[in-house]
Amino acid sequence: MKLFKIAKSGAALLACSIAAHPALAEEQIDTGIDKTKGGGFVGLGVAYRADYEGGDDYEASIAPFGAYIWGSGRSIKLGGTSGSERAARVTFDALTRDTAWQFGPVLQYRLERDDVDNSKVDRMRDIDAATELGAFLGWQGGRLNLSTTLASDVSDEHDGYLWYIDGKYKIPMSDSFTLSVGAHLTWASDDYMETYFGVKGSDAARSGLSKYSADEGFKDAGLSMTGHYKFNDAWGIGGLVKYTRMLNDAEDSPLVNDAGDKNQYATVVAVTYSF
Repeated sequence: MKLFKIAKSGAALLACSIAAHPALAEEQIDTGIDKTKGGGFVGLGVAYRADYEGGDDYEASIAPFGAYIWGSGRSIKLGGTSGSERAARVTFDALTRDTAWQFGPVLQYRLERDDVDNSKVDRMRDIDAATELGAFLGWQGGRLNLSTTLASDVSDEHDGYLWYIDGKYKIPMSDSFTLSVGAHLTWASDDYMETYFGVKGSDAARSGLSKYSADEGFKDAGLSMTGHYKFNDAWGIGGLVKYTRMLNDAEDSPLVNDAGDKNQYATVVAVTYSF
Protein backbone atom coordinates (compact mmCIF):
# COMPACT_ATOMS: atom_id res chain seq x y z
CA MET A 1 0.00 0.00 0.00
CA LYS A 2 2.84 2.35 0.87
CA LEU A 3 4.53 1.54 -2.46
CA PHE A 4 1.33 2.39 -4.28
CA LYS A 5 1.06 5.77 -2.50
CA ILE A 6 4.67 6.63 -3.36
CA ALA A 7 4.12 5.64 -6.98
CA LYS A 8 0.88 7.60 -7.11
CA SER A 9 2.59 10.71 -5.75
CA GLY A 10 5.42 10.36 -8.23
CA ALA A 11 2.95 9.92 -11.05
CA ALA A 12 1.10 13.03 -9.94
CA LEU A 13 4.33 15.04 -10.13
CA LEU A 14 4.99 13.59 -13.56
CA ALA A 15 1.47 14.43 -14.65
CA CYS A 16 1.93 18.01 -13.44
CA SER A 17 5.07 18.32 -15.54
CA ILE A 18 3.00 17.48 -18.65
CA ALA A 19 -0.24 19.07 -17.47
CA ALA A 20 -0.99 21.06 -20.63
CA HIS A 21 -3.56 18.71 -22.21
CA PRO A 22 -3.01 16.75 -24.33
CA ALA A 23 0.67 16.61 -23.30
CA LEU A 24 2.89 13.65 -23.90
CA ALA A 25 6.57 13.11 -23.33
CA GLU A 26 8.28 11.53 -26.32
CA GLU A 27 11.46 9.58 -26.81
CA GLN A 28 14.67 11.33 -25.81
CA ILE A 29 16.38 13.52 -28.40
CA ASP A 30 20.14 13.18 -27.84
CA THR A 31 21.65 16.63 -27.24
CA GLY A 32 25.22 15.40 -26.78
CA ILE A 33 25.78 16.02 -23.06
CA ASP A 34 29.33 15.20 -21.99
CA LYS A 35 28.74 12.45 -19.42
CA THR A 36 32.25 12.86 -17.99
CA LYS A 37 31.42 16.44 -16.96
CA GLY A 38 27.72 16.19 -16.18
CA GLY A 39 25.03 18.76 -16.90
CA GLY A 40 21.50 18.76 -18.10
CA PHE A 41 18.99 19.92 -20.66
CA VAL A 42 15.28 20.54 -21.06
CA GLY A 43 13.30 20.33 -24.25
CA LEU A 44 9.82 21.40 -25.26
CA GLY A 45 8.26 20.65 -28.58
CA VAL A 46 5.19 19.60 -30.51
CA ALA A 47 4.43 15.96 -31.27
CA TYR A 48 2.06 14.64 -33.90
CA ARG A 49 0.78 11.09 -33.42
CA ALA A 50 -2.34 8.90 -33.24
CA ASP A 51 -4.93 9.90 -30.63
CA TYR A 52 -5.02 6.36 -29.21
CA GLU A 53 -2.72 3.35 -29.44
CA GLY A 54 -3.40 1.79 -32.83
CA GLY A 55 -5.62 4.62 -34.10
CA ASP A 56 -5.53 6.34 -37.48
CA ASP A 57 -6.67 9.83 -36.43
CA TYR A 58 -3.73 12.05 -35.54
CA GLU A 59 -3.43 15.01 -33.20
CA ALA A 60 -0.80 17.49 -32.07
CA SER A 61 0.35 17.54 -28.45
CA ILE A 62 2.96 19.21 -26.27
CA ALA A 63 6.12 17.07 -25.93
CA PRO A 64 8.36 17.83 -22.91
CA PHE A 65 11.55 15.92 -22.15
CA GLY A 66 14.83 16.46 -20.35
CA ALA A 67 17.72 14.96 -18.42
CA TYR A 68 20.30 15.75 -15.78
CA ILE A 69 23.61 13.92 -15.38
CA TRP A 70 25.65 14.33 -12.23
CA GLY A 71 29.43 14.36 -12.28
CA SER A 72 29.41 10.79 -10.99
CA GLY A 73 27.58 9.66 -14.14
CA ARG A 74 24.28 8.98 -12.38
CA SER A 75 21.34 10.52 -14.22
CA ILE A 76 17.61 11.17 -14.24
CA LYS A 77 15.64 11.44 -17.47
CA LEU A 78 12.12 12.42 -18.53
CA GLY A 79 11.05 11.04 -21.88
CA GLY A 80 8.56 8.65 -23.34
CA THR A 81 8.16 4.95 -23.92
CA SER A 82 8.96 3.51 -27.33
CA GLY A 83 6.43 2.05 -29.71
CA SER A 84 2.82 3.04 -30.29
CA GLU A 85 2.05 4.01 -26.70
CA ARG A 86 0.93 7.27 -25.15
CA ALA A 87 3.00 7.18 -21.99
CA ALA A 88 5.63 9.30 -20.26
CA ARG A 89 8.63 7.76 -18.49
CA VAL A 90 11.05 8.86 -15.79
CA THR A 91 14.22 6.78 -15.33
CA PHE A 92 16.99 7.04 -12.75
CA ASP A 93 20.35 5.50 -13.57
CA ALA A 94 21.91 4.57 -10.23
CA LEU A 95 25.29 3.44 -11.62
CA THR A 96 28.34 5.67 -12.04
CA ARG A 97 30.34 6.38 -15.18
CA ASP A 98 32.95 3.84 -14.01
CA THR A 99 30.89 1.15 -15.75
CA ALA A 100 29.30 0.88 -19.19
CA TRP A 101 26.20 -0.60 -17.56
CA GLN A 102 23.09 1.37 -16.58
CA PHE A 103 20.51 0.24 -14.04
CA GLY A 104 17.76 1.80 -11.98
CA PRO A 105 14.04 2.32 -11.30
CA VAL A 106 11.45 3.41 -13.86
CA LEU A 107 8.18 5.30 -13.37
CA GLN A 108 5.67 5.45 -16.23
CA TYR A 109 2.44 7.41 -16.55
CA ARG A 110 0.12 6.09 -19.26
CA LEU A 111 -2.42 8.57 -20.58
CA GLU A 112 -6.13 7.87 -20.59
CA ARG A 113 -8.24 6.86 -23.60
CA ASP A 114 -11.39 8.88 -23.22
CA ASP A 115 -11.90 11.28 -26.13
CA VAL A 116 -10.90 10.07 -29.58
CA ASP A 117 -12.02 11.05 -33.07
CA ASN A 118 -13.14 7.60 -34.15
CA SER A 119 -16.84 7.44 -33.24
CA LYS A 120 -16.89 3.67 -32.63
CA VAL A 121 -13.89 3.65 -30.29
CA ASP A 122 -15.17 6.78 -28.58
CA ARG A 123 -18.37 4.94 -27.60
CA MET A 124 -16.37 2.27 -25.76
CA ARG A 125 -15.75 2.58 -22.03
CA ASP A 126 -13.10 5.08 -21.05
CA ILE A 127 -9.71 3.80 -19.87
CA ASP A 128 -8.26 5.95 -17.10
CA ALA A 129 -4.61 6.92 -16.80
CA ALA A 130 -2.35 4.21 -15.39
CA THR A 131 0.78 4.33 -13.24
CA GLU A 132 3.50 1.75 -13.79
CA LEU A 133 6.66 0.96 -11.83
CA GLY A 134 9.62 -1.13 -12.87
CA ALA A 135 13.32 -1.18 -13.61
CA PHE A 136 15.64 -0.92 -16.58
CA LEU A 137 19.02 -2.38 -17.51
CA GLY A 138 21.17 -0.77 -20.16
CA TRP A 139 24.60 -0.91 -21.72
CA GLN A 140 26.45 1.82 -23.57
CA GLY A 141 29.55 1.12 -25.62
CA GLY A 142 30.79 4.03 -27.69
CA ARG A 143 27.97 5.17 -29.96
CA LEU A 144 25.73 2.16 -29.25
CA ASN A 145 23.16 2.09 -26.44
CA LEU A 146 21.06 -0.99 -25.65
CA SER A 147 18.41 -1.27 -22.94
CA THR A 148 15.61 -3.43 -21.66
CA THR A 149 12.81 -2.28 -19.35
CA LEU A 150 10.14 -4.10 -17.37
CA ALA A 151 7.20 -2.08 -16.00
CA SER A 152 4.07 -3.24 -14.16
CA ASP A 153 0.79 -1.47 -13.41
CA VAL A 154 0.44 -0.37 -9.77
CA SER A 155 -2.75 1.66 -10.21
CA ASP A 156 -5.19 -1.24 -10.81
CA GLU A 157 -6.11 0.15 -14.24
CA HIS A 158 -4.88 -2.61 -16.54
CA ASP A 159 -3.11 -4.87 -13.97
CA GLY A 160 -0.61 -5.96 -16.60
CA TYR A 161 3.05 -5.48 -17.40
CA LEU A 162 5.21 -4.64 -20.39
CA TRP A 163 8.70 -5.60 -21.50
CA TYR A 164 10.61 -3.21 -23.75
CA ILE A 165 13.75 -3.85 -25.83
CA ASP A 166 15.41 -0.74 -27.27
CA GLY A 167 18.56 0.04 -29.19
CA LYS A 168 20.03 3.32 -30.41
CA TYR A 169 23.14 4.20 -32.42
CA LYS A 170 24.48 7.77 -32.40
CA ILE A 171 26.10 9.23 -35.52
CA PRO A 172 27.95 12.55 -34.96
CA MET A 173 27.66 14.38 -38.27
CA SER A 174 29.57 17.48 -37.14
CA ASP A 175 30.42 19.41 -33.96
CA SER A 176 26.92 20.92 -34.09
CA PHE A 177 24.74 18.16 -35.54
CA THR A 178 24.08 14.69 -34.12
CA LEU A 179 21.93 11.99 -35.70
CA SER A 180 20.67 8.86 -33.92
CA VAL A 181 18.86 5.81 -35.32
CA GLY A 182 16.96 3.39 -33.13
CA ALA A 183 14.87 0.22 -33.06
CA HIS A 184 12.27 -0.95 -30.53
CA LEU A 185 10.21 -4.01 -29.65
CA THR A 186 7.47 -4.28 -27.00
CA TRP A 187 5.92 -7.33 -25.35
CA ALA A 188 2.69 -6.99 -23.33
CA SER A 189 0.87 -9.28 -20.91
CA ASP A 190 -2.67 -10.65 -21.21
CA ASP A 191 -4.17 -8.01 -18.90
CA TYR A 192 -2.60 -5.12 -20.79
CA MET A 193 -3.62 -6.48 -24.19
CA GLU A 194 -7.17 -7.17 -23.08
CA THR A 195 -7.53 -3.67 -21.58
CA TYR A 196 -6.26 -1.71 -24.59
CA PHE A 197 -7.08 -4.01 -27.52
CA GLY A 198 -9.89 -6.26 -26.31
CA VAL A 199 -13.59 -5.60 -27.03
CA LYS A 200 -15.96 -6.93 -24.38
CA GLY A 201 -19.60 -7.70 -25.04
CA SER A 202 -20.85 -4.39 -23.62
CA ASP A 203 -18.31 -2.40 -25.65
CA ALA A 204 -19.18 -4.36 -28.79
CA ALA A 205 -22.87 -3.50 -28.30
CA ARG A 206 -22.12 0.21 -27.78
CA SER A 207 -19.51 0.64 -30.50
CA GLY A 208 -20.55 -1.74 -33.26
CA LEU A 209 -17.08 -3.33 -33.24
CA SER A 210 -16.79 -7.10 -33.11
CA LYS A 211 -16.26 -8.78 -29.75
CA TYR A 212 -12.57 -9.63 -29.34
CA SER A 213 -10.21 -11.09 -26.77
CA ALA A 214 -6.50 -10.20 -26.96
CA ASP A 215 -3.75 -12.44 -25.63
CA GLU A 216 -0.20 -11.72 -24.51
CA GLY A 217 2.64 -11.34 -26.98
CA PHE A 218 4.78 -8.85 -28.85
CA LYS A 219 2.45 -5.96 -29.57
CA ASP A 220 4.62 -3.68 -31.72
CA ALA A 221 8.05 -3.11 -33.26
CA GLY A 222 9.56 -0.22 -35.12
CA LEU A 223 12.30 2.19 -36.08
CA SER A 224 13.09 5.78 -35.15
CA MET A 225 15.48 8.57 -36.10
CA THR A 226 16.35 11.65 -34.06
CA GLY A 227 18.46 14.65 -34.94
CA HIS A 228 19.76 17.59 -32.92
CA TYR A 229 21.44 20.80 -34.06
CA LYS A 230 23.21 23.09 -31.58
CA PHE A 231 23.12 26.82 -32.32
CA ASN A 232 25.50 27.40 -29.42
CA ASP A 233 26.41 25.81 -26.07
CA ALA A 234 22.91 26.45 -24.68
CA TRP A 235 20.28 26.46 -27.40
CA GLY A 236 19.42 23.89 -30.02
CA ILE A 237 16.64 22.39 -32.10
CA GLY A 238 15.77 18.71 -32.37
CA GLY A 239 13.43 16.43 -34.22
CA LEU A 240 12.19 12.84 -34.21
CA VAL A 241 10.44 10.62 -36.74
CA LYS A 242 9.22 7.17 -35.75
CA TYR A 243 7.47 4.27 -37.44
CA THR A 244 5.81 1.48 -35.44
CA ARG A 245 4.14 -1.65 -36.76
CA MET A 246 1.42 -3.23 -34.61
CA LEU A 247 1.85 -7.01 -34.21
CA ASN A 248 -0.07 -10.18 -33.33
CA ASP A 249 -3.28 -9.67 -31.30
CA ALA A 250 -2.77 -5.89 -31.23
CA GLU A 251 -2.74 -5.80 -35.05
CA ASP A 252 -5.78 -8.10 -35.29
CA SER A 253 -7.87 -6.14 -32.77
CA PRO A 254 -10.95 -4.39 -34.22
CA LEU A 255 -9.61 -1.17 -32.65
CA VAL A 256 -6.67 -1.42 -35.04
CA ASN A 257 -7.75 -3.63 -37.95
CA ASP A 258 -11.22 -2.07 -38.39
CA ALA A 259 -11.15 1.34 -36.69
CA GLY A 260 -7.44 2.13 -36.73
CA ASP A 261 -4.22 1.35 -38.58
CA LYS A 262 -1.49 -1.24 -38.01
CA ASN A 263 1.05 1.33 -39.24
CA GLN A 264 1.72 4.01 -36.63
CA TYR A 265 3.74 7.19 -37.17
CA ALA A 266 5.01 9.91 -34.84
CA THR A 267 6.97 13.14 -35.35
CA VAL A 268 8.37 15.68 -32.91
CA VAL A 269 9.98 19.09 -33.40
CA ALA A 270 11.44 20.67 -30.24
CA VAL A 271 13.59 23.46 -28.89
CA THR A 272 16.25 22.43 -26.34
CA TYR A 273 18.18 24.32 -23.68
CA SER A 274 21.35 22.82 -22.18
CA PHE A 275 22.91 23.92 -18.87
